[in-house]
Amino acid sequence: MMNPVTQKNRNKKKVFMLVILSVIATTFALFLIFSISVLSHKKVYAGVYINSIDVSKMTQSEVSELLKSSFTDRINEIELIVKHDDLYHKFDLSQFNISYDIENATNSVITIGRSGNIFKRFYEIFQVGKNGTILDIDFSYDESILRNSIEDFYNASLIEVQNPHLITSESGMSIYTGRPGNAIDKEKTLEIIRNSIKTATGGTFEVPVNVIEPSKINIEEIYSQVTQDAKNAYVLVEDNEVIIIPHVLGRQIDKSQLENIIKEFNDLVDIEKELPIEFIEPKIKTQDINEYLFRDQLSSYSTSFSTGNQNDANRGVNIRLASSKINGLILGPGDVFSFNDVVGPRTSQNGYQSANIYVNGQIIPGVGGGICQVSSTLYNAVLFGNLETVYRMNHMFTVGYVPYGQDAAVSFNELDFKFKNNTNWPIKIEATVTNNTVTYKIIGTNETPEKTIEIQNVQISSTPAPVKHIDDPNMEEGKSVVVQSGKPGYVIDTYKIIKINGVETERIRLHRSTYRPYEHQVRRGTKKVDRSDSTNTVIEEELNILEIPEDTIPSSQYEIDDNF
Repeated sequence: MMNPVTQKNRNKKKVFMLVILSVIATTFALFLIFSISVLSHKKVYAGVYINSIDVSKMTQSEVSELLKSSFTDRINEIELIVKHDDLYHKFDLSQFNISYDIENATNSVITIGRSGNIFKRFYEIFQVGKNGTILDIDFSYDESILRNSIEDFYNASLIEVQNPHLITSESGMSIYTGRPGNAIDKEKTLEIIRNSIKTATGGTFEVPVNVIEPSKINIEEIYSQVTQDAKNAYVLVEDNEVIIIPHVLGRQIDKSQLENIIKEFNDLVDIEKELPIEFIEPKIKTQDINEYLFRDQLSSYSTSFSTGNQNDANRGVNIRLASSKINGLILGPGDVFSFNDVVGPRTSQNGYQSANIYVNGQIIPGVGGGICQVSSTLYNAVLFGNLETVYRMNHMFTVGYVPYGQDAAVSFNELDFKFKNNTNWPIKIEATVTNNTVTYKIIGTNETPEKTIEIQNVQISSTPAPVKHIDDPNMEEGKSVVVQSGKPGYVIDTYKIIKINGVETERIRLHRSTYRPYEHQVRRGTKKVDRSDSTNTVIEEELNILEIPEDTIPSSQYEIDDNF
């Protein structure tokens, strides 16, 4: 039988155990209720901030509305001013196309403490509630517009650095030591504006300024800028107009004096010091130019032509027309004259007439006959003017309007005559056609009046004209007719003789001209006749002789030469 005391103790233990179990069950139940309450919470947990805004205990929609009113809706109301000294610049944030990602921000805060197992969630909720957590709201803007706006402020506030340099005036030259410049820090300004956009707050901000120091004075560089040679005034020719380029004064300075001045002022700023410069005047000043322009006739040359028949009259028309294209042309120093470029195509559309030309050894009418007399006359004016011939070719056969060796053949797109103005001044070509005489004058500036030019042609060899007899059975035997007058061929060397005050100083061979012989053709009769009632005297008749103008000789090996 159990002792009553023992039984009593056992009952006490049972009661104690029941109390313990009841407490545990109650605690567990309370914890379970708390856990369910915490973990099923629909609002943002305590300690959560977006930027500086406390969004604790807010629903997702409440957070969204708060962010919209705190950021998106405020953009047009924010006033942001940046300044430097007394210069202010107001930035209108609405122009930067700013956009805030409110949806992502609300999703981010509402997920805090809501991922992972129960213990991870409780730990995150506890840490956030204890220490707090701050999330940044994502935003975007137009970077190019923002930087352009900053650049405008930068340019308005910029005080450019003044590096050492020379100052030139009518009275002399000075050296300026330079001065520092100031420039706002563009990246710091960008940082201020970005932070204003991020926080959707305005205000007035002083921007930092960078000081830009001037460079040190470079003695060699300054010396090279100070010293210069005197330059004469000169002229250019554009669109057949003379343009005067002004003269330049020469300058020189004692280099040791310059070094001493620079050593004295190199560490000072905003100082101007006059330099001891010596000016040198050029030989030809701007105001003197007109005294030199077209003051001298460098040369003149004339040739004659006939207009006795239609062919010659047409040649005269062509000579006048081509000369009118050249008359008044001005060439600047170094300019090259091209006959074909200036005269252009010799066509009937351009007014040129038909005159005798050679095609494959035959005489036929062709447009532009007589033009080579123009080029040859001009060539001789060039020779006696001592200008530089760039390109010239002689004719295939001799011509009669200039001495052998002094002709210049031309053919459009085939053969050109070119010369260069090798003088220091512009030259003008004057062409006149009067009383069947074409004259070319070169007007310019003769800087060596003591110099004269003579042209000498030396015959190296000659070849007689070949004779061709053409039998004519319809012409009486013993009679003949010249149908083509022949010409001998020649090889001619042409020399330019330079004389100073009448004394020869130089003899230059210009070129060798090779002229082919031109066939002499005679038609002779072979018809037998009864001469019983007449004498046996052979009579040679020159009937229907074809006169060939001296300038209708083919100029080269080209198949067709249409420019004689």
